[in-house]
Order: sequence, then C-alpha cells, then structure tokens
Amino acid sequence: MRPLYCDESIWIPVADGLRRRGWAVLTARDEERLGDSDREHLSYAVENDWILVTFDDDFLSLVEGSGFEHAGIVYIQQAGRDIGDVVKTVDAHLEARSVNDRSIHYC
Repeated sequence: MRPLYCDESIWIPVADGLRRRGWAVLTARDEERLGDSDREHLSYAVENDWILVTFDDDFLSLVEGSGFEHAGIVYIQQAGRDIGDVVKTVDAHLEARSVNDRSIHYC
C-alpha cells in the first residue's frame, strides 16, 4: 500500500494510531506543510503518490467533477466519532482497499 498523507485536519492521535497498526503515515506537521491550502496539500500528495487522508470535505469539491488529479483520497466523516473508532474504520478500509485504488472513499 502506498503511504498515507494526513492533512492538518486529521488529529495527530489518529495518525499515530494508524502508524501503530503498521501503515506508513506522513502528516502535514511532519512535512512542515501546516497552513498550506487544500490545493497545495492535494498537489503535494499527488507529487509523492500518497493517499490523502482528511476530515475536510473541501477536498471532495476540489476533485469531484473538476478533473483535479489525486492519488486516492480517504475522507473521514468526523462528527460524533472518537479517535479509536476513526482508527479502526480507516484501518479496516485500508486493509480491503486495492493497492492500485486511486478513488475517493468515504469512511
């Protein structure tokens, strides 16, 4: 599986939980990209062939129907969820995801 790039909306404990489950995870903080625009985060993920993981639904409108390229997106609906639930849900999704899957998935 390609590495995951967690934008700045993703809680650090979620990124850490995914790392503990064996995923290669990079964060906007790790990459010194805090404050970048959504378009810049998406472009950075594409340049590195990373799957973007986000709570931010602005990415959906940025790519859906616009033809803006991406290497795969995992959009997580955050409302009312705790860290453990988010980590388990994303982990299960990634386990089932094809290695070459470059689509948008909703968790």
